[in-house]
Amino acid sequence: MSVFFRPTGLHTPARRMVVVLPVLCAVPLLLAASRAQAQTPPSVPPGPPQTKLTLRAEGHVQTPPDELTATFRIESRDKSPASAQQAVNGRVGKAMEQAARVGGVTTAALEYTVSEQQQEKSNTSLWVAQQTLTFKAHDSKTLLPLVGQLQAQGLILEQLEWSVSDERRAALTLQAETEAVKDLQKQARILAETLGQHVTRFERVDVSAQPLPRPMPVMLMAARMGADAAQAPVPSSTGEAQTIRASASATVLLAP
Repeated sequence: MSVFFRPTGLHTPARRMVVVLPVLCAVPLLLAASRAQAQTPPSVPPGPPQTKLTLRAEGHVQTPPDELTATFRIESRDKSPASAQQAVNGRVGKAMEQAARVGGVTTAALEYTVSEQQQEKSNTSLWVAQQTLTFKAHDSKTLLPLVGQLQAQGLILEQLEWSVSDERRAALTLQAETEAVKDLQKQARILAETLGQHVTRFERVDVSAQPLPRPMPVMLMAARMGADAAQAPVPSSTGEAQTIRASASATVLLAP
């Protein structure tokens, strides 16, 4: 026996849901854009026009020299180059040992040369050995007696000069640069008042130290011999004041 089922009409087919993705994705972008617009600061109106000044100034400090340098040349001539060099080496060693016993004196053995010189009249040649020595001290009372002793031993004093030591020059250069910058500030203030404006800021400042003058060579004057005839005459010297200079330039902004 066959059984048949008839649809009752109570069953409803499932509906399909369609989601439009572009619309959903655009929502966060619109929100982000609105937030960015809300966070953008309002535009600042331009300020009043500023005036630019270009200024230059110099600073200088005078100081007495504080370092005395004696330059000696030790020379020996001989037919044999070895003998000439041995004589120079011995005198250099003796001079440096002598200076080492004096407190506050710095020594340096510098250029050493050996050359052959032709003697035209005798048609012979001599070998000449030379070396340069320097002795430095901050106190002339310490160095000058040593200089006189070395002169008495036959060393040739080529130069005696005063200068400013590196340590003192660095400190005084900074002082001169400071004076130059203060002069810039003074110029900027006076010119701004003259123009009816005020200084807003220094846009650029350049500072540089000027080269020091060459060390001052001094004239040598031998002192008279004392009661002890063995005592070497001591040269005398006086150092002249030297000027440390610095320059500065700046660009200054002024406003009403």
